[in-house]
Amino acid sequence: MSQRCLVTSATRRSAGQRNDPASSTKAPASAGAFVAFTTGQLETLWAYKGQVTQETELRKLEGWMTYLRWGATLAGAIAFSLRTYPSERDQAYAWDAIVLLALGSLVIWGLNASVSSDADHRKLGFGAFIFDGVVIAAIVWVFAWETPYVTWGLLLLLPLEGAARYGARGAGGAAGAASLFFVLQSLRVADLRGEGFDYATLVFVVSLLAIVAAASGAMVEHLSGRARSAVTRSEQLQEFDKMKDRFIAVTSHEIRGPLTAIIAGVDTVRKKGDRLSPEQNEHLLAMVQQQGGQLARLVDDLLVTSQLQTGTIALDPMWGDLESVVREALDAAAGKRRTHHLEVFIEPLECELDRARLGQIIRNLVENAYKYTPDDSTVRVTGSRSEDGIAIEVSDDGEGIPQNKRDQLFDAFSRIAETSAGRDGVGLGLYVVSHLTAAMGGRIDLRSSSRGTTFVIDLPCDARPPHAVPKLGIVESPGG
Repeated sequence: MSQRCLVTSATRRSAGQRNDPASSTKAPASAGAFVAFTTGQLETLWAYKGQVTQETELRKLEGWMTYLRWGATLAGAIAFSLRTYPSERDQAYAWDAIVLLALGSLVIWGLNASVSSDADHRKLGFGAFIFDGVVIAAIVWVFAWETPYVTWGLLLLLPLEGAARYGARGAGGAAGAASLFFVLQSLRVADLRGEGFDYATLVFVVSLLAIVAAASGAMVEHLSGRARSAVTRSEQLQEFDKMKDRFIAVTSHEIRGPLTAIIAGVDTVRKKGDRLSPEQNEHLLAMVQQQGGQLARLVDDLLVTSQLQTGTIALDPMWGDLESVVREALDAAAGKRRTHHLEVFIEPLECELDRARLGQIIRNLVENAYKYTPDDSTVRVTGSRSEDGIAIEVSDDGEGIPQNKRDQLFDAFSRIAETSAGRDGVGLGLYVVSHLTAAMGGRIDLRSSSRGTTFVIDLPCDARPPHAVPKLGIVESPGG
């Protein structure tokens, strides 16, 4: 049964120049332009941050990083060929770093094309991140002799890459590692130049690394959130599109059946009415009335669904007899009944509720029981007083609802299985029940096992007993 539902760079002072923080914070255009270019490229990578749990996106991310490495290799080769080096050894070290970057890029490119699992891609990404850090540190270390000293600006790429790969934590970790390295680099620069330790430059660089890490980390987290929201919206739109297609298909089927019967009945009475017996005329008119009532109930469910989704549902509570509401609901659901046995117990009560909405809840639950239980099974309907109002219980002795299907039970346009009568129903019955119950301030309890399913609707309201005795009725199955 059932459904459910820029960067600036510190310049080194010439030998003998005083420790001047102002002179240590001038931004050379070369480092600033390189990092600004890389920042622009990383913005493309950040769009993938929210998706890197999938193999395709991990591969794309590493592919973009490979393109950046090849670009850095070409730019480095051009820049290094234009430099004047203090010794052949320094020149050799610089070109060794470029060759290392080229070979590493080639290896990472090959591995990125060959690995196939998410776990392997994550390992490759971590290894590539470490490789990039080592190459950048090596280049900065080699050019410690330069004046003005600008190559340290490459360290700012590390928190950017950390942010692209691992978000704010990656940016912070990379900035911390780069800061520790720059302490050692500052000692090396002081030793090469025979000067004191440059605290001003160290503070400036470490602060700038922290700022870049914070800014890039925040930007990545923001873009990741937007990417996740976009993916969620896309999935919702796809789901809505599927629901729309299902709604059109199923609703068309549900409307066509009764409409065909009504047209056929009316056409028969119009063309052959004079040759039909009174009993035949009465039968055809009763059939037309029944099918028209089914159409009216379908339209009613669709209208209530629209009102529930737009928050425009209106309730009209009034005093009335509970038994009469239940009986009207059972009569409305009779069209779905086959050879079911129906047991009804209604405590004599008068209650102040929206009678039409209460009847709609009961009718949908009973129709649901008829549709999803086999012939000759029993459906029971009970109405009684509860602590704060009334309780309506609809139970059956069908096969029950599988545990893994119950999350869908109250979803709109959803059915967890074929009905006993075939593909019957739009999939709105329990959706309407759940939302009308909530709109009336009530709650639904569900109990289901292999021996059957029970829905208990508890609705708060004013209730009072009239002067009557409880009535127990057993209605035989049609023809039984």
